[in-house]
Amino acid sequence: MTLALTPRDPRIHVFSVSDGALKLTHQTYLSRLSEEVSATSLETAVGGAIDPTYAEVFAVEDVAPMGLRAYLAQAHDIPDPVLAADAARLDALSGDVVVLAPRAVEGLQTLTPRPELTHIGSYAPAEADDSPRSLPRASKSPHLETPGSAVGNPMTKRRIVWIVLGAVVAATLLLMLW
Repeated sequence: MTLALTPRDPRIHVFSVSDGALKLTHQTYLSRLSEEVSATSLETAVGGAIDPTYAEVFAVEDVAPMGLRAYLAQAHDIPDPVLAADAARLDALSGDVVVLAPRAVEGLQTLTPRPELTHIGSYAPAEADDSPRSLPRASKSPHLETPGSAVGNPMTKRRIVWIVLGAVVAATLLLMLW
């Protein structure tokens, strides 16, 4: 099977790893690659010169409390309606999965995964909302001041001046006694 990729493909690609001879080293964004060397490199397994920095290989049971579908929605910002089409397949997965972020396949036109990898789906993350919005009008009075703060309270300013003046007088008296 060959998976066609669009230029600057923004989708997250999910594969399941079947039980068998293919052994991949587990890696996530939050972990470093372990010293263990896998029998098969990730690039060889997915059939393309991917950037493994942006690839994850983990057991579905590692995200069991939330489930793979919730993990994809939260960690990769994929909207629930996009995942709903493959909900049954995603929820039924067990064993290891491979998740390729867009930067992992950047510059590639196709992937030719080994037969031990089953392509589950390619999911587009939510688009950023860059639409212009009106901002609230600026006010002339600062909002950071609170009643009684030293910034806007003249009584507090006078106290500070008297404390500093008292400290200077005390230091002068001590210096004259010495």
